[in-house]
Amino acid sequence: MSLLTLSYWFGIHPSPFLPLVSRALLIAFAVWTVAGIAASLVRLKPGLEKTTRRILAKAATLFTWSGLTGLVLWAFEYERIPVLSMRIFYVVVLVWIVWGLWSIARYLRVELPAMRRMQSERAAAERWLPHSKR
Repeated sequence: MSLLTLSYWFGIHPSPFLPLVSRALLIAFAVWTVAGIAASLVRLKPGLEKTTRRILAKAATLFTWSGLTGLVLWAFEYERIPVLSMRIFYVVVLVWIVWGLWSIARYLRVELPAMRRMQSERAAAERWLPHSKR
């Protein structure tokens, strides 16, 4: 079946995946879920910076939810449930993962440096302000 046909992506009764592809999807989604749980546990470790915890929280949320969603989709495909095993749902999960990774990368490359720059400017300005002597 061709990947470029609408019946492949939107077919109500899709043909099952090859066993190798099905097993690879199962392993990939399971690893993705375990990575999310691991990131969540690492985030709870004391002594981490606030920004590192935020990044780990974002990654843990993305990995856990997309992994669990992928496992549910794999179960629908394994049980061959007609509408819920459509291939387009895998594309939706893939777009969700790419969007989440993009938002984490944007946080790291744009928002985090801006926050640090603003913090250093605030500290430099507050250096000259009077403080109470208590």
